[in-house]
Amino acid sequence: MKHLTCIYFIFFAFVCAQAQKFSVHAGGGIINYGGDLQKKNFTFQQAGAAFTAGASYNFANNFSVNLSLSEGKVQADDAKNGFPKRNLNFKSNIFETALTVEADYKNIWTEASFTPYVFSGIALFHFNPYTYTTAGEKVFLQPLGTEGQGLPEYPGTKLYSPWNFAIPFGLGAKYALSNNIAIGAEISLRYLFTDYLDDVSSLKYADTTLLKNTRGAIATELSYRGDEILGSNYTIKKQRGNPKKKDVYYACLIKFTYMIGESAPFKLYKY
Repeated sequence: MKHLTCIYFIFFAFVCAQAQKFSVHAGGGIINYGGDLQKKNFTFQQAGAAFTAGASYNFANNFSVNLSLSEGKVQADDAKNGFPKRNLNFKSNIFETALTVEADYKNIWTEASFTPYVFSGIALFHFNPYTYTTAGEKVFLQPLGTEGQGLPEYPGTKLYSPWNFAIPFGLGAKYALSNNIAIGAEISLRYLFTDYLDDVSSLKYADTTLLKNTRGAIATELSYRGDEILGSNYTIKKQRGNPKKKDVYYACLIKFTYMIGESAPFKLYKY
């Protein structure tokens, strides 16, 4: 994260030096996750807070390139999503840096005070799913290999990396409040290249005896948690995850934009 922060501030310094076609933005809203531990692909249930800040360069009248840093928290719990007997859950902080290209229908500083827009690009993000044992101990799941990743008995698998790439895309609308200030609302989705945002992917459970002997008792406990529910008949022979259902995360944000330098004289242009 330190390297990403340095890159961002170098870019920000360049923005301040150039001004005119540059703007900075900041905002907040909610972030959520879709995957094996969510019954619905898109829902506000168990959504977490999200924050973003960045800078943009308007390289053409209706096009700009944006560099942003974002942070949020995603989570899901079988007990709240219709799978109480499986009893899996996770939480994860997400730190993301994204480079995107935005296409505006109108330029809000020179053509219209209001405009919709679309964007897409590439992002690098960090995640690290964790949960709590029955004793209340916080445990990060990635090092445990809860699905047997990396063991000789499961060839072709390896421990997933907490750093991964994503393709962000979305749409929004913004409104100029003055010569230099605008407000907007944005909805965005991340297509991920990992299915382990929630630490769940494999169709079957790993052998619990093998996990205990190689990764320890906690790895076994947190891989299969159906036995924690009194009267549950969810055994290790039943389905754990769905490798065909890839994870995603998405955000709904309110953003404020400040244009550096002088804009055209502000008018309440008609859309």
